[in-house]
Amino acid sequence: MKNSLTGFVLAIQFFTAIPVQKQVAMNARSVTWMYGWLPFIGLLMGTVLACLVLLFTTVAPVSTLFLVILLVVATIAFTGGIHLDGWVDLSDAYFSYGDKEKRLEILDDPRTGAFGAISLMCLLLLKIGVIYEALQHGSTALLPYFICIPMLARMAILLYFLTMKPSKEKGLAAYFKKTVEPVLLKWLVAVYVMGLLAAVIWLQLTGLAVLFVIIAIIVVIYRHWTTKNFGGMSGDLLGALCEGTELVLWMTALFFI
Repeated sequence: MKNSLTGFVLAIQFFTAIPVQKQVAMNARSVTWMYGWLPFIGLLMGTVLACLVLLFTTVAPVSTLFLVILLVVATIAFTGGIHLDGWVDLSDAYFSYGDKEKRLEILDDPRTGAFGAISLMCLLLLKIGVIYEALQHGSTALLPYFICIPMLARMAILLYFLTMKPSKEKGLAAYFKKTVEPVLLKWLVAVYVMGLLAAVIWLQLTGLAVLFVIIAIIVVIYRHWTTKNFGGMSGDLLGALCEGTELVLWMTALFFI
């Protein structure tokens, strides 16, 4: 129980911008729980987004475009842009057209290049466009997707993390990979999957069931692509996966709304 609570504090500190000023111990069990809480962090974020949708469509109505921009900005504020940073670094590294060593070097470079800035702009514009298009079908039908898509994107991170080796021996990703207890983490993933499947059956949302299949496909493709181009995973690649998965899931959801 103590490790679970410690892991939750670590998850808030590592994966959100919520200011939690508390020193906690990091060990194998607490780090495992930190990753185990990651989908729940996505669920919290999704719930905040759903509340914003309800607030600005019923209590204080605003234009659809303004609402979408507000939602995208809210996701950045909630996470502190940590996953967007990974997207930018991945773009700079990949479009450098260097070898694996050069790309890994660029991943570690805190500076943002032209390709990173361009890809960030494209990502945000696509998110705004897709969510705007989805909201044209009505906000009520979208609430389950606002809640579940951030959670599913972070489940993709866990699946990728569990099945990949680090791209280098040093760094946070390598440290966490060596530290976590994979059996416990797999059980936690299984609990999330069963919970979401129960929600799909209860709400009778075929679209959410399809999203399960989509994240599995994304992880398989991303594993192959990052192994080929980077030799493994890193913290930046995990963050980029989250951002890319959210976009693909919203694109897929358009077919079921």
